[in-house]
Amino acid sequence: MIRNFLITFSFSLLFSCQNTSISALEDPALKIEYGSGGCNFVETPTYIVNKNYVVYQDFCTHMVIYPDLASFKARNKEESAFAFDKNGMYVKGEFIKIDTSGFTFLGMNKEMDFLWKTKYKVFKNTAELKNIDVATFQPNPCKSNNGEVNDQYYKDKNFIYYFDKKTKGSDGATANTNPYDFCHDKNYIYFKGEVAIFGGEPYQYVNCDFFKTKKYVFRNGELVDDMHPDNLKALSGHYTRYNNDVYFRGNKTSMKIKNSSKVKVWTADNYDFYITDGKSIFKDGKEIDQKVDLPSFGFLSGAYCFYDKNGIYERVYNQESKKEIIEKLPFKNEEKINSKYISYNKFSGIIFYKNQAYATRTKSFYEDLTQREIAVGKAQKNDVDDFDGSNKVFIDYNFCKMYDRIYFRGKRTSFDAETFVPMDNSDQYSEDKYYKDKNVVSYCNERIRDIKKMSDIDVNSARTFNIFLIDKNFLYCKNVKIIKSAGIELLASFSGYRGGFCGLDSTPTSDFYLFKNSEGFWLVKISDKISYRFLGKVFDRKWEPSFEAINLAKKYGNNRTVAPQKKVKQEQNENKSKTIDNEVYNAVAVQIQTKYPGGIQKFYAFIKKNYVIPKEILDDESSRGGVFAKFIIEKDGSLSKIEVLHDIGYGSGKELERVLKLSPNWIPAIKDGKPVRCLYSIPYYVQ
Repeated sequence: MIRNFLITFSFSLLFSCQNTSISALEDPALKIEYGSGGCNFVETPTYIVNKNYVVYQDFCTHMVIYPDLASFKARNKEESAFAFDKNGMYVKGEFIKIDTSGFTFLGMNKEMDFLWKTKYKVFKNTAELKNIDVATFQPNPCKSNNGEVNDQYYKDKNFIYYFDKKTKGSDGATANTNPYDFCHDKNYIYFKGEVAIFGGEPYQYVNCDFFKTKKYVFRNGELVDDMHPDNLKALSGHYTRYNNDVYFRGNKTSMKIKNSSKVKVWTADNYDFYITDGKSIFKDGKEIDQKVDLPSFGFLSGAYCFYDKNGIYERVYNQESKKEIIEKLPFKNEEKINSKYISYNKFSGIIFYKNQAYATRTKSFYEDLTQREIAVGKAQKNDVDDFDGSNKVFIDYNFCKMYDRIYFRGKRTSFDAETFVPMDNSDQYSEDKYYKDKNVVSYCNERIRDIKKMSDIDVNSARTFNIFLIDKNFLYCKNVKIIKSAGIELLASFSGYRGGFCGLDSTPTSDFYLFKNSEGFWLVKISDKISYRFLGKVFDRKWEPSFEAINLAKKYGNNRTVAPQKKVKQEQNENKSKTIDNEVYNAVAVQIQTKYPGGIQKFYAFIKKNYVIPKEILDDESSRGGVFAKFIIEKDGSLSKIEVLHDIGYGSGKELERVLKLSPNWIPAIKDGKPVRCLYSIPYYVQ
């Protein structure tokens, strides 16, 4: 094997700046602090496995269960509400004695209801759903009519379902297969499980970006008033023709088409990559700067590369010109390029052609590869140029083993390569990871990209426990020593502070944990700093209001304790689900936005034409600026409740109010297929 572009790396031995753990802070006044919108326990379902029992928790549930611990295994990530033992399974803490063959998690809704199935049955939480074709029942991801991702749709071979509710008149066999498409079948487009309508007329599907009625065109849910539905034709999922113009993802491109028979679109993984008008090749609606042979043109899905009979090319962003350029890759071919010899490894980013290879990430070119080297390179599952299969073995994202050494992000470490392993905390959504070899336990923070050795931990007894680490002596989190581990039990966890809006709140997030050990009960806070409070030797619910919902009487077995949701939050959610006839909605609560005929620029042109600038403002240059107003656009499109929020004096606000009262009617907002009142605000800058 000859490598033409050799890139060398210098490795340095990695030493930890920390060889022992540090102690947590004692805080006698420690209390649970909330900020997660009414969550009584934890935001994500979790099973806490103790020595003799398991605690299940979710948003408002704390439940003690007694599974067969030897065979008990909880799922992780989106399946974290499920667990299994040799006798059956647990769903949100509830035991179901069932044959779990073919278990498949299907999805969940905002109310934390779960859809799942086995080989023979479909369930919503613990309730079986009848009259569903189990074998073909599956998620049908799509986007809603206003362009937002909507994962509440499912289908079988017969029907479309809005979560667990069957959509009447739907046809599951012809339901959309593209997750970036509207939910539709051969007959209708659907919204919230109902046929989507506008003005009493069902929408007609065009493609992933457009739908229409007999009179109107809609682009990603918004009304387009300068298009006629008869002239709108789909070219593909995301390419659309209107008259001779071509739109990509709803946006007009420079491409023109006179003869649709010459149009061809190259698509992969539900995405339209390239299109031709019969003369040139376009990417995302823009013509590529390379003449290609159209009959032999093709592309590599997942790479910025395409090919024709004359060569293989890569699209590269040029920093100097600030634009994308096309570079021909250095493959050597005496004859024309034959596409059957081209392949691409999406993991390593390597393109293969016959006995040659090009690594798109390292910009390295290899030639005269053996058949074995090619086979190894094509089978590689990591982001690495490896053709002999012996150089590098990835342990995880942070560590790899190479030449009997352990490397951390490219730097050589002193860990023992034979015994080095990650400790099992794969069920935690955490950037904190633990590792050990025969000599030492180490802590790694993926965000900080630092590793700390904890030489005071007993390696032989060390194990992970929820997000924590314990050995025969102490409980740890990160590299912090907290309390003694003798008789340790984790009784409950609580989501703490979750920060303010828009990332402007610098207050660290927090989580709280209730522990019991041989000394008594403890409250532990995990945040930017780790602190603890000793509560006492005998449990008392009066220590914390949050403890009122905890059931620690093990003799009650599987009895569930459900804490009521905070009333304010619950009432808000209920109000959101109701469509009150005279309610005024904001822009995010409607499916189709209100719009001025011709667009917002025409509206401002109307204001400018009619607005008379007060003489005082013309005479005083310093007084010019913005006048802000809000108003309600009624169901018939008229404006009401006009209110000036800020002006620059001299009657500037009164003049804007006068002009707004002259405004032609708008196109009203649409919610659930019906016109609704909508609040709107504008700035107008007096110049």
